Amino acid sequence: MLNVGELATWAGWFATIAGLILLVIRPILASFTKISENLTTISHNLDLISRDLEASKSDRVSIHNELQKHDERLDRHNDRLIEHTEQIKTLFKESGAKL
Repeated sequence: MLNVGELATWAGWFATIAGLILLVIRPILASFTKISENLTTISHNLDLISRDLEASKSDRVSIHNELQKHDERLDRHNDRLIEHTEQIKTLFKESGAKL
C-alpha cells in the first residue's frame, strides 16, 4: 500500500515535470516555430528579390546593347562629318575662297 509520503513524492515529480514542460520547453518550441516561420518568409522574399535582380540584369544587358548601337551610329556620323568637312575644304580650295 502507498503511504502519503510516497504519494507526495510522485505528485512532486509529476508537478516538476509538468512545470518544466510548461515553463521551459513550451516557450522554446514556440520560439522555434516563430523563427522557422520568419525564415520561410525571408526565403520567399529572397526568391522574389532574386527574380527582380534577374529581370534587372536582362534590362541592363538590353540597355548596354542599345547604347552600343547608339555609339556605332555616332561613330558613323562622326566619320561622315569628317568626310563632309574634307569635301567642303576641297571645294573651297578649288574655288580659291578662304574659310
